[in-house]
Amino acid sequence: MTGRPTTGGGLGAKLRALRTHLDRSLFRSAPSGETRIGGWKGALLVVAMLALAIVLQLFRVGPSNALHSLWAEDGEIFLQGALNSAFWHDVFATYAGYLVLVPRLIAEAANLFPLRDIPAAFAIISGSVVALSGLAVWFASAAHIRSPFLRGTLVALTILCPVASLEAVASASYVLWYMLFASFWLLIWRPASTRGAVLGGVFILLTGLSSPGLWFFAPLAGLRALAIRDRRDLILVGAYAAGAAAQVPVVALNTEAAVEPLWTSDIWTAFLQRILDGAALGERAGGQAWQHLGWPFLIVLLIGCVAALAYGALHSNASARWFAAIAIPTSLAMFVVSVYQRAVGAQMIWPAGSHAAGGGRYAIVPALLLASVALVLVDRAARRRGAGEVPWIGIAVSVVLLLGIATSFDVEDTPNRGTPPWEDALRSAAASCRSEGLSEVAVATSPPRFGVVIPCERLSSFSDAPAAR
Repeated sequence: MTGRPTTGGGLGAKLRALRTHLDRSLFRSAPSGETRIGGWKGALLVVAMLALAIVLQLFRVGPSNALHSLWAEDGEIFLQGALNSAFWHDVFATYAGYLVLVPRLIAEAANLFPLRDIPAAFAIISGSVVALSGLAVWFASAAHIRSPFLRGTLVALTILCPVASLEAVASASYVLWYMLFASFWLLIWRPASTRGAVLGGVFILLTGLSSPGLWFFAPLAGLRALAIRDRRDLILVGAYAAGAAAQVPVVALNTEAAVEPLWTSDIWTAFLQRILDGAALGERAGGQAWQHLGWPFLIVLLIGCVAALAYGALHSNASARWFAAIAIPTSLAMFVVSVYQRAVGAQMIWPAGSHAAGGGRYAIVPALLLASVALVLVDRAARRRGAGEVPWIGIAVSVVLLLGIATSFDVEDTPNRGTPPWEDALRSAAASCRSEGLSEVAVATSPPRFGVVIPCERLSSFSDAPAAR
């Protein structure tokens, strides 16, 4: 026998080589100082930016609507659960067939406030979760997007996502989509400290305990597990494994009535419209372009994006190419499977000559992943050429993406989210309690046909209150 390597040794060598390559490319460490907050001034700046992020989300819905109306499942499912159970006992109850820990925690926290302030508590706490998701993206993307300008663009896209419709802004029910996007980046992140790793791990774990959507990141998590080099990495991978695994028996054994999955070829068209078009131009401008220009516009956009991707891949580096190779298939799979599983393909597609924003939650993560690919490729290409500043193409890409935010910023729709005002609904319900001798009463919320049942004893302070002006 000669010194020919064995199969096992050859495989081991290949795995070591892959591990080394991943360590130097996909799972890069951020430059020293990029992910540190400089003293109390830095901390104060972070708090100010988080507060600004929350306020901007409220203005997207309309401050009055956001603070004085309770939205959809926030009231009917999550607040109702908090009202019906002992303190914190409902947090691990399932909804739609899986654990939804974060929305239930938001409901429990909101229920600690006076009844009249519950909608404001829901909106502000939900906005805080989205703002923290943006903060996580800022730190976790530092190794792949060195330019603060380009990275700030990605954070703005995260917090003010231009494909998110009314349903997914300042709403506890859908903060999970923003958390999923942040968790994708956290799985790529190389934290510089154990404290950062623990915070990132807690965030990923909470995401996993709130949505099985974390399963879509299994290929990325597998590569990250292969490239583990210290306990900080182990914390992030362990948090992913725990969160993703917790949903498996819940989903498998759940007996709640579920939507029957429905496949339709419309899903592919919807991906081009809602994700490719939406990622580039935002829901409003992208929808208008489709409405007036139709398929010729969409085909030109697709060809342009494919050409730009090829050019960017050739002129960037292995780090950017690895990122694109993970993010693009994840975007496609997440949208197609989610829309199929929830049987909303027909609702997501834009018919010829029209567009609508409904179902925007399914577009959030896929569209943000494509935007991330564009920003990573631009940043890496500039670094490869040794450019010290953002090149004109980077500025152009950011301007287009930020215009998408601007044109899609306003999602205010008072008839659907804002009617009836929460205090008016409470007064009306209190009057019914008094006149009909009820022990509990249904209180209407937004949108129409949603509501929450509240014990009449909690409405006593609204019985003689003057009507709102």
